[in-house]
Parts: sequence; C-alpha cells; structure tokens
Amino acid sequence: MPDIGGLQLLPETRKRIEIRVPGENRFLVLGFVFVLIVVGLYFGLVFYQNSISSSAVGLDNQLAAIEKSRDKTQEVKLLDLSQQLSIVGPLLSGHFVWSDAFTKIQNLSLPQIQYQSINTNVSSKRFLFEALAPSYTSIAKQIAAFYSDDSITDITLNKISPLPTGKLRFSLQLFFDPNKFLLQSSTK
Repeated sequence: MPDIGGLQLLPETRKRIEIRVPGENRFLVLGFVFVLIVVGLYFGLVFYQNSISSSAVGLDNQLAAIEKSRDKTQEVKLLDLSQQLSIVGPLLSGHFVWSDAFTKIQNLSLPQIQYQSINTNVSSKRFLFEALAPSYTSIAKQIAAFYSDDSITDITLNKISPLPTGKLRFSLQLFFDPNKFLLQSSTK
C-alpha cells in the first residue's frame, strides 16, 4: 500500500532503525525473580506451618491417649513407696552385714578351735571369744591367723586355763576396723 490515492508518503523500502540500550529489561527480570522468590518462601513457610501444626495435633492426641491410660491410684501408691524407700534407704545403707563378719571369722579360724561363745560390740569395735583348743600351739596359730587379716587391729589374750580333758579354755578379744571388717549393705 505504498500508493493511496496517488500520493505516496512512505518509501517502498523502509529500514527500521533499532536502538538497543544495554540492561533495559534487567530491572524487570530482577523484579520477576524477586517476586518468584518471595512467593516461593511464602508457600514454603505456609507448608512448614501446616506440617508443624499437624505434628502438634498428633502429639496432643498421643498425650491425651497416654493421660487416659494412666492409673492414678497406682501412681499415688508408687509415690508413697518412693517416699518410704527414701526414708528407709539411709537406715539400710548404714546397716552392718553380720553374716559377712561371721563368715570372715569362720574363714580365719583353725579347724581344731571350738568356739563356746562369741560376743560382739560394734561401738567398742571388738569380738570376745570363749573357745577350746587342744594345745598352746593351736592358740598361737589362731592368734597368728587373726593377725594375718588387715581388718583386725589388735588381739588380746585374756586367760588360758587347762581343763581335765587335756584341752585348754581361752578367752580372746579381737579388735577390728568396722569399715574394713563389716561390709555395709550399700556396698552389696
């Protein structure tokens, strides 16, 4: 249509002149990227909030189920037992185990020694023995056996008297360290 009504205003071959300015669309692209990042963060945070709230609801339901399954009377009984054990515990931990002490005396005793009486006193830290022995040598060996144990601190031979049967009756005091000699129940 170069010719309308006989008048031609434009040349038939036309050149278009383009002027390119570097970076003319950069702000538009950066704005679009920024909007995409903000929209992505928004949806990510909304998804995260929904997952947190759903897990909170699940935990809440679990807590409610646990609360329903509790036996409150049994819990009260267990708490009472715990309080009673806290009172009795120190008493038991300070209690001496005498069976261990007598086992130790038995292990240190010679087979030919016959005990007639044994008295003990923790406050004075001693055993008092009345026993029979076949000879003075047996008494000396028994005293040496007691001295071999490091928990025995001292031995006192009170008296020796001969019997018509040929045996010797003797009285012996055995002093001990209660921390080593008597095991306490808390160490068991």
